[in-house]
Amino acid sequence: MLTKRQKQILNYIEKFIQKNEYAPSLEETKEHFNLSSVSTIHQHIEALRSKGYLDKSSRGHRNIELINDNKKSGLVEIPLLGTIAAGAPIEAIEIPETITVAKDDIGKFGNHYALYVEGNSMIDDGIYDGDIVVIRQQNTADNGQTVVAIINDNETTLKKIYREKDRFRLQPANPALFPIYTKEVEIRGIVVKIIRNFEKQTEREKASDHKLQRRIDYSWDFDGAKTKPYTHGFHTYPAMFIPQVARRLLLTYSKKKDTVCDIFCGSGTALVESRLLSRNSYGIDLNPLATFLARVKTTPINPQLISKEYIKFLTRVNKIKNTEIEKPQFKNIEFWFKDKVIIELAKIKKAIKEIKNKKIQDFFAVAFSETVRKSSNTKNGEFKLVRIKKEKLEKYNPNVLEIFKQKIRSNIKGMEEFYRDIDKNTWTKIIFGDSSKDNGIKENTIDCIITSPPYGDSRTTVAYGQFSRLSAQWIDIFDNPDNASGVDNELLGGKAVKNLVHSLSSGYLSESLKKIVKKDEKRAKDVLSFFIGLNDCLIRAYKMLKAKKYLCIVIGNRLVKQVRIPTDLIIAELAQQIGFTCEDIFIRNITGKRMPIKTSPTNVVGELEETMTKESVVILRKN
Repeated sequence: MLTKRQKQILNYIEKFIQKNEYAPSLEETKEHFNLSSVSTIHQHIEALRSKGYLDKSSRGHRNIELINDNKKSGLVEIPLLGTIAAGAPIEAIEIPETITVAKDDIGKFGNHYALYVEGNSMIDDGIYDGDIVVIRQQNTADNGQTVVAIINDNETTLKKIYREKDRFRLQPANPALFPIYTKEVEIRGIVVKIIRNFEKQTEREKASDHKLQRRIDYSWDFDGAKTKPYTHGFHTYPAMFIPQVARRLLLTYSKKKDTVCDIFCGSGTALVESRLLSRNSYGIDLNPLATFLARVKTTPINPQLISKEYIKFLTRVNKIKNTEIEKPQFKNIEFWFKDKVIIELAKIKKAIKEIKNKKIQDFFAVAFSETVRKSSNTKNGEFKLVRIKKEKLEKYNPNVLEIFKQKIRSNIKGMEEFYRDIDKNTWTKIIFGDSSKDNGIKENTIDCIITSPPYGDSRTTVAYGQFSRLSAQWIDIFDNPDNASGVDNELLGGKAVKNLVHSLSSGYLSESLKKIVKKDEKRAKDVLSFFIGLNDCLIRAYKMLKAKKYLCIVIGNRLVKQVRIPTDLIIAELAQQIGFTCEDIFIRNITGKRMPIKTSPTNVVGELEETMTKESVVILRKN
C-alpha cells in the first residue's frame, strides 16, 4: 500500500529512468517536488525500498533501480486488521485490507498482521498517530518489548510490557502519560516493523508549530553487520562509531570530492569511510591517542612494505636480551603489568623503535598499543581501568609476543583491503585540538560534518583518558604519560560550572536540569557544563560548514540520576538558535556495541542504571 506522495515519487522515478536510462538523484527528486529537505525524499525512497518497489544499485548517489517482477517475489502480503490505540485503550476494528512488506523486514518465521496506530503515547519510540505497525503474532514477550495487549475484556492497546511482582505494567513512551497497571494481560504479538505515514507526519508537524519529533528507522540498525573491515579493526576504542552508519550518512549527505569533517573523530571511523568513498576529510579530537589512531588508520601504506618490515622485526625482537631493554618508569607499573610482561613489552618497543620508516613504525605502534592493553592486568571489555581480581590474576600468563604477532597480522590484512580500495587522490588531515575553537579550518569550506560526540561528561560515561593511559605510558604520544587521564578534564563536561545560571535556549535542557538538581546539584552542574561545551562546538561547526549543507550527529540519550536526558532534542533546539534547521531525528538500535545491561555511573554501590540500547541521528542543515 503506497501513500499518495509515494505513488507520485515512484511515477517520477519510472519516467525519469525511461527518459535518461539512469535514476534521478535525491537532490533532483527534491527539486522536482519543490521540497525543502533531501531527508524527506530519502524517507520516501526508503519506504519504497522496504515495500519492494525500488532497490539499491551501485551508481553512487543515483543508487536507485526499479524492481522487476522476479525481485518482487521477496514481498509478502499481510492483513491490515484495523486500528490500535497508542493512547487510551480502544477495541480493534477488523477491516478487509492488506499491505505489502518485504520478507526481510519481518523475518522468516511466524504469522504477521498490521494495525493502524491511533494516539500519541508511543512517540518517544518513534511510533506516531497514523503510522502502521507490523505485528508478529505470539503470546509471550520479553520485558521492554512493545506489544499488542488485550486488557479489560477485549480492549486493545499498544505499550511496552514489564512484569512486576504481582502485576503487569504497560508503559507508554511519552513522559506526559501514566502507565497502565493490570493483574492480567493477554499478549497478541510484538511490534517488528513501523511503517511511517509521511503525509500525516508532515501535517502533524505543521499543526504543532514545528515541534521536534523523532521517528524509529530499523534500517539503520545494521544488526549482524561486520564492523571491523579495512582499518576499522586496528585498535579498540570506546563507543566506536560503526562504519555502516558513517557510510550511509556520507552517501546521503555528501558526494565524491566533497570535503567532510568529523569534529569528534575518535579513532577515525568516519574518516576511513570518507577515503573509501572518495571524500577529502578533516578529523578533530582532543585525545592524543585518538588522533594518533585516526592518522594511522587513514594513511595508506603498501602492505608489501609492511610485511617485509615484519619479517625483519621478528628477527630483531628475538635477538634482544633482557639486559638491552629499557623499562619504562611510571607510577604503579607493577600494579598494571606482571614483571615478565613488562620485559616482553619493552623488547617489542625497542624493536619497533628501530624501524626507520615513520609511517610503518606508527603502524606497528598501533598494534603495540593494543598489545599493551591485552597483556595488562586490566579486565577485558572495560574502558575504565579495573584490575583483574587477585585469584584470576595468579593464573593470568599472557603470551605477549604472540598477542602482538596476531594483531600485526590482522592489521596487515586490514591495510591490504584499505590500500586496495581507497581513492588515493583524496586526503585526510588530522587535527589535535578543541572543536569549539578555531583549528585552522576556514569558514564556509566544509561540505558535510558527520560526527558522534561523547554522550556525556567523561567522569560518569566513557573515561577516554583512563582508556588511553596505559598506551600513553608505553608509546610516546603524550608529553607527560602520567597525566594521560587528564584528557578527561579537557573533554566536554570535564570542568564543572560554578552555578546553574546559563543562557542556553533549550526547554528540554531546562526541564532536565530541574529534575536532576532535586536529586544532586553537582550532577546537574556536570550536565550543564557538557551542554555548554557542546553548544560551543555547534557554533564552530556552523561557521565551518557551507550554506545549505548538513551536520549529522549520532548521539545517545543518557540517564543521570534516573532522569533520561533528551540530548537529541536539546541538540536540535540549540542548533536552531544558532542557524540550523532540524530536518530529521531518527532512532536506531545499538546492536553492535559490547555494553553491560546495567552500569554504575555514580560509583555508588547498589546504584545501577540501564545502559543505552538506542541512539539518535540528528540531521541539521545550515540555513
